[in-house]
Amino acid sequence: MPTKDNIVKDSLWCFRSETAKLLGLSVTQIHTSLTDGDNSVGTLTESFGQMAEFCSKVQALSAEGQKDSDAQSQINMLANNMSASIDNAIIAFQFYDRLSQRMEHVSSSLDKLSHLIKDDSNLNDPVGWESLRDHIRSSYSLDAEHVMYEAIMSGATAEEALVLYREKMHESDASDDIELF
Repeated sequence: MPTKDNIVKDSLWCFRSETAKLLGLSVTQIHTSLTDGDNSVGTLTESFGQMAEFCSKVQALSAEGQKDSDAQSQINMLANNMSASIDNAIIAFQFYDRLSQRMEHVSSSLDKLSHLIKDDSNLNDPVGWESLRDHIRSSYSLDAEHVMYEAIMSGATAEEALVLYREKMHESDASDDIELF
């Protein structure tokens, strides 16, 4: 026959287990967000540096353009390179937007988690925990995020979930499919 002490221990274990999983998920999201942010900022820096270089070359060639017929083809080539660099910058800004969205989702989830655990009566409320999980699951738009979520909820560590996330992202990149977020 379960005693009151055993029931309390079981409910605390469930609370601790659920909290650890959700915090692990948050840590994973923060880590991937920071990595994406670093990559995007690096791409932006490089792209804008290239665009400045291209502009300087276009200006110099334009000044020579009246003297040299080859200058026009070089101007066209530089303009194409500048266009590609601008496209890369736009993509990096889109990834920064995804970073911001992800951080907002983490913040919202942590806020909901804090409300859930404030009241002792919620600690062993499966409906509240499931509602929180549903909220978190519904905030994901990328397949890789769903894979990460399922891994964490199945008991994987944050490191294991990151490996799965990166593998799924690599598959998406390799297939050249565009995944809208």
